[in-house]
Amino acid sequence: MKKLTNLIIICCTVLSFQSFSADTNGKFAVKGAGKQSCETYTKAFDAKSTDYYLFGGWLEGFVTSYNQFQPNNFDITPWQTTELLLSLLKSYCGNNPEIKFLTATNSLVKTLFPIRLEQNSNLVSIQIGKSKSYFYQEIIKRVKTRLKAMGFLSGDITNSFTKEDAIAIEKFQKKIGLTVTGVLDQRTLASLFLKTKNSK
Repeated sequence: MKKLTNLIIICCTVLSFQSFSADTNGKFAVKGAGKQSCETYTKAFDAKSTDYYLFGGWLEGFVTSYNQFQPNNFDITPWQTTELLLSLLKSYCGNNPEIKFLTATNSLVKTLFPIRLEQNSNLVSIQIGKSKSYFYQEIIKRVKTRLKAMGFLSGDITNSFTKEDAIAIEKFQKKIGLTVTGVLDQRTLASLFLKTKNSK
C-alpha cells in the first residue's frame, strides 16, 4: 500500500487544481469539510474521530455531485471504496498540510479520471467463500483484460466472473505479495489499476 500511496502523491502533485466556476471571477463558496485544511483532516484521520466520518460523508457527496455534472462520466470511483479514497487523501494531505481538503480532493479526482466508468454498466454479484461483493460488468472485464495482459489468464474476455478468474486473481495476489484469497479486494484492484508496473 505504501508504493500505491506514493504513486498517488506523485500524480496529485503534478496535477493542477481543477475549479468549477460559479461567478464571473471563477470563485465559489466551499461548504463543510471541503474548506478545512489538510492538516485538520490528517489529525481526524489518525484519531478516527467524529470529524473523520464527516470528511467521509462530504467526500461521498462530492463524488456524487461530480458524477452528476461531469460530462462523459458515470462513476469516477467505480470500484474504489470511500475508505480507500480517504486513505489516499491522507497520504497526499500529509505532504501538503496547508492546502484545503477540497483542493486535495480535486487533485485525487483528476488522477482517477482516466480510469473512470464512462457509461452505466450492470452490476454482477461475486461470491468467493463467505465474501460477497458487487462489481460493474465493465470493471470485471477490465480486471480480466489486465490479468490476461500480464499472463495470469487465458481465453476470451467476458463480463462474467468464473472459478478460473478467481484462480487467476490468486496467482496475481501471490506474485505481488498480497494475501491470497481470489477476492477482488481494494488492495488487489489498486495493484491492478493504480500501479504503473506489474510483474508477470
